[in-house]
Amino acid sequence: MSVIDTSNWKKFVIGKLFKVTRGKRLIEEDRENGMVFYFSASQSNNGLTDKISNPLFTVKDSLIYTTFGDCFYVEGEFTASDEISILKNENLNKYSGLFIATVINKNKYKYAFGRKAFQNKFLDEIINLPVKINKNGSNLIDSERKYSDEGYIPDWEYMESYMKQIENIKDGKDDKLIDKITTVNKSKSVRIYDINKWKEFYLHKLFNTSMGNGIDAIATTNDNPKYNYVSRDSNGNGVVGFIDEVEGQKPFPAGAMSLALGGSFLGSCFIQKVPFYTAQNVGILQEKEPLSIHTKLFISTLIRNECKIKYQAFGRELNSHFRKDFTFKLPVLMDGNDYVIDSEKKYSKCGYIPDWKWMENYIKSLPYGDRIE
Repeated sequence: MSVIDTSNWKKFVIGKLFKVTRGKRLIEEDRENGMVFYFSASQSNNGLTDKISNPLFTVKDSLIYTTFGDCFYVEGEFTASDEISILKNENLNKYSGLFIATVINKNKYKYAFGRKAFQNKFLDEIINLPVKINKNGSNLIDSERKYSDEGYIPDWEYMESYMKQIENIKDGKDDKLIDKITTVNKSKSVRIYDINKWKEFYLHKLFNTSMGNGIDAIATTNDNPKYNYVSRDSNGNGVVGFIDEVEGQKPFPAGAMSLALGGSFLGSCFIQKVPFYTAQNVGILQEKEPLSIHTKLFISTLIRNECKIKYQAFGRELNSHFRKDFTFKLPVLMDGNDYVIDSEKKYSKCGYIPDWKWMENYIKSLPYGDRIE
């Protein structure tokens, strides 16, 4: 399935696009068992907390939004606590609801680490959505300005169609939509290196190590997004948002590596392929000499594995170590059975030289390694 084109999407304010109401609290002791779904601000099971028979109110087929920044589409009848905002629009269905929930969840990073998304702020949140287009290619405008002050109309049909395609792919019903990835590499073609001959290197001797921007998520905006926003996450290369330029902050260049210095994903290390900012507690690695993406992938994997052994989230974290005493072993240049020694000792105090080319070729030789660009 091709990458979705967002270049012509337009901005919509949550409070304008949806009728937003607040749920009503019903404490656990007062709930009676039944069949009506009760949602609260739980971060598990999509917020579904209970099934009751005595709801204070019911709604159906709506989006729910929690104070933790999570958004879900609920199909059918349900009720919710006062920690839940309920978003209604007559055009919502299962598919368009799931589409918009995914878009809203892209802003979840703003409400991490204890910050809650209260309704008065959420109403002013802006999301980008596909819009309806005239036959001549221009934007279709609603004179009543029902959904946006500019008159743009969300393309509900496109959202529904897109999500149905994903559902078909998931169920294996529409293989023609998948751009299949192939590889000519076989497992037996992987090159072997005796790891007993690998030598230890300090990370800061191989890379310029520094702290990231440390930009607070709540201080970011995305009115005219320009840069990726990288946090301590193990998904999506650590990218949790796409934000506006931040005055006084210089983005890090494409090719730099981000490193989660603490938290649940401590040691997550990724190559960033476009310029980026970082959240708090993220380190930056920039090569001192040009290295291929394959070599950096090899190194990022070793860094992550090393962290699993030597470091611990919320205990012995990386902050005070990655620029000073973080070490790991790498394959080194050999001349037959002899080590090649650098008299200037550029990379290590013993003069060992990392075998960058071997690392590159190793990654390239792996199945699908030939598809890495």
